[in-house]
Amino acid sequence: MPYLEDENIRRLTQLHDNAEFELNLCGLDLSHSIANIKRMIERSRFLPPKSVIIRIDKATENSGETQFQPIGRYLLEAIKVGTVTKCRPISDAGGGFWIALSGTSNVSIDK
Repeated sequence: MPYLEDENIRRLTQLHDNAEFELNLCGLDLSHSIANIKRMIERSRFLPPKSVIIRIDKATENSGETQFQPIGRYLLEAIKVGTVTKCRPISDAGGGFWIALSGTSNVSIDK
């Protein structure tokens, strides 16, 4: 059986650890985290499609419930609505999500 490097495994499983943008929600409570994600998704509707890593606090021994499941449910609803096209957990367990925002393809931004 051949040995696969981490990068090859990520390519085969389509797990992404890098993105065009990053939204760091570490240190925020759930209501503020969801509000920031909503704002990002709303603003992205008028921009070209892009990928984003959403970082959240990881679980610790005494942290209690993490934001991973509630944010995951919210992103699943965004997929159903069509504002998010893909969503995957990042390789750091409980560390966040990699998402692809649908945006609008008829917008061009000059850099």
